[in-house]
Amino acid sequence: MSINKYAYEAIKAVVGEANITDDPADCMGYRSGPGGYESGTGYERVMTRLPGAICMPRTTKDVQEIVKICARYDLAFVPYSTGFYGPRSHPHLDDELIIDMKRMRDFEIDAEHFFITVQPGVVYSQIQQECFEHGAYVVVGGGGAQTSAVANLLNDGWSPLSFRVGLPQRRILGLEMVMPDGEIVKFGSLADSDDPFWGEGIGPDLRGILRGYTGLLGCLGICTKMAIKTLPFQPVVPEMQGVSPDTSLKLPEKRVKWINFTMPSLKSIEDAHIMLGNAEVGGAITKVPTFWRAIAKASCKEEFWDLWLKETEESVANFFLVRVMIIGFTSEEQFDYDYNVLTDIITELGGKERRTKPSDESWFKNADSAGMWLMTGSYVSVDYVMDSFDQAFKQGPNYRDLKDKYTPPLMPDCKDLGWFQSCEMGHLGYYEYLIYWDQREDTNGMDQFYVDSAKMNVRNGAYPALLSSHQPLYLTGPAYGPNYHNWILGLKKIFDPKWLSHPPLPLAHDEFCRRAAWMHDIADWPVPDEFPYPDSLKKKMAAAHGDI
Repeated sequence: MSINKYAYEAIKAVVGEANITDDPADCMGYRSGPGGYESGTGYERVMTRLPGAICMPRTTKDVQEIVKICARYDLAFVPYSTGFYGPRSHPHLDDELIIDMKRMRDFEIDAEHFFITVQPGVVYSQIQQECFEHGAYVVVGGGGAQTSAVANLLNDGWSPLSFRVGLPQRRILGLEMVMPDGEIVKFGSLADSDDPFWGEGIGPDLRGILRGYTGLLGCLGICTKMAIKTLPFQPVVPEMQGVSPDTSLKLPEKRVKWINFTMPSLKSIEDAHIMLGNAEVGGAITKVPTFWRAIAKASCKEEFWDLWLKETEESVANFFLVRVMIIGFTSEEQFDYDYNVLTDIITELGGKERRTKPSDESWFKNADSAGMWLMTGSYVSVDYVMDSFDQAFKQGPNYRDLKDKYTPPLMPDCKDLGWFQSCEMGHLGYYEYLIYWDQREDTNGMDQFYVDSAKMNVRNGAYPALLSSHQPLYLTGPAYGPNYHNWILGLKKIFDPKWLSHPPLPLAHDEFCRRAAWMHDIADWPVPDEFPYPDSLKKKMAAAHGDI
């Protein structure tokens, strides 16, 4: 279904005829593809709709005028930039407009003061190369450098490099935001000047309405410019190598190096994280899922399964690997010092160095994340746990044991404990649990596991990061804060009273749990009879999905 024809013509006058379309074939290109992040989920089948139209603005002024047109015609819109979040990046109503910022590709680096100002169409690979050539680097999210830097920092931004440089929300400096009514709000020192250097700025710091540990996926407006903190790096520019899709970054071996260590026990991996943090050496330290080794070795799906099916629960339970990156930020001598301290600690813990490729596939620049779902076709990180080091490390067995109930349809992983790393020199623990499934099969169990894991966290008092737009707000909201859902819905009412910016977020997962029959038994927490939508949205939701 196309959008209102008068709104379409008005938006065409803003962006030009070449930058707007309601052709069904073009719109279909914005639906989730045959595989990838959250592909084949019940959420995708129940909640997502074909866009009514796509437009591509070039400037903040374009975005502002488009949003004002949407407000005039009561037209819902979805902010979109690279769309990594799959179905959650797509429309949930029949006549929604996708505002794709891919043409907004301006960026400017301030090499002296270590920040770079970017528009939302700029992906990490572009700005990382610019940073390298100025002796700096920007922290790339774990999904690879093919994502929009602005979108990633507003919603996630985690990386093994967070071991040294801190959490993603701390790297957001000044930014510019088009609110759902078309007004522009500036954050950080941009609120008082044209210099975005100081994130806290003068007066109230409003960055907290954009994200906590994770963000709201564009349901409070559109960020059109962001200044991102960069960090000093070593002077040698890493080189690209390989032929697509088998590419990597060749690291300068005397300044940057990944090292894998075989450890004697899970406790020794935990101790290694703590001791390296105390010693303040290294650029990253992580324990990755065991099956990632098979992904790295495999050239195709069939080869992965040939390798992985040789493993057993016993072999996985007795394989302990910690992966460490050291960086000679200041000199080769500092690199040697870090290496010596690292190997002393590992030797003390009974670990042994393994031969490791002197290359990097994701964390600095390249985009290899498609390999993350090579094995089955679909993947999602069920949760990101940001907590004290001790509490985050303990989450692995909880998720592992719960997963047994839902395997299949989830991929058999021999009870692997998932991904663990430390952040901020060991002062914070990060835990991520990844699940995989074949989107061609019955995926109802995946939807149930996703929500059941959130219920598990509520019962255990564990703090997950994937709140608000990723998990049912009426489940997690009363448990955390407490009642942080009242704050989020209150902000929505203030800043977007017509619910035009990516509706029905932040209640999309609540809607899914109400509408999917296979979720009813597991969705056993109290919810209101009606969600606090305006009447106009209630009618559109009923038209798109039927009455409840």
